[in-house]
This record gives sequence, C-alpha cells and structure tokens, in this order.
Amino acid sequence: MEMECDLLVSTFRDPITIALVKENIERISDGSSPHRTGALKLGLKKAFELKKRQRGVLLQCTRNGCANNTTPASFSSIGSDTYCPGCRYQGYGSQYMQCTGCSNRRTGSYMSCQSCGKKFM
Repeated sequence: MEMECDLLVSTFRDPITIALVKENIERISDGSSPHRTGALKLGLKKAFELKKRQRGVLLQCTRNGCANNTTPASFSSIGSDTYCPGCRYQGYGSQYMQCTGCSNRRTGSYMSCQSCGKKFM
C-alpha cells in the first residue's frame, strides 16, 4: 500500500497535500469493511489510469518506409496537420499520422487521441 501511495503523490509539490492524501488512503484502507476496500481499489485504479493518460503519446506515419514511422514525431513538430509532412515532401502523397499508443489515425487537428484519449506530446 505504501508503494502505491508514493506513486500516486509523486507529482504533488505541496507537503500538506501529500500528507492529506496519504492520510486519507491509510484511513480508507484501515477498515475491515469490504466497502472500504472496494472504494480504495477503485480510487487507486482511477488515479493510476489518469496518471498514465497524462504521460502522452507521439505521432507516427502510417507508411512503413517513412522516417516518421520508425522515429515518431511530437505534436509540436507536426502541429495541426493530420498528414505526414515527410511523405508529402518526398512525394508519397497524403499519409495519415497515427497515435503511437493505440494506432488510431489522426483525422482532425485534435491535441489528443480521439480513441485512447492520451494527449499528444
């Protein structure tokens, strides 16, 4: 339980917030009630899912021979363009960029994947 608590509060900067979260987790997990255990498990699961989602993903070209396929690009280098700039420049036409997390094709100028919800880095 201590390890999960440390991972959960690793991005918090305020010592008071860290202490309050740890105290609440310990209080919830301290009881013998199945309800408390279930609530704690659900809360930790949701918190870890949110932390994973915050990490972000890169964009890669859908064409296998492209440099942006083997070395994914960041959102800041691609911008709002949905197609691979390298393929267009080299004459391969309009090849979509896709999420490295779930391989969903980016069909709009979204800042996060419309399938897995992860933010493009």
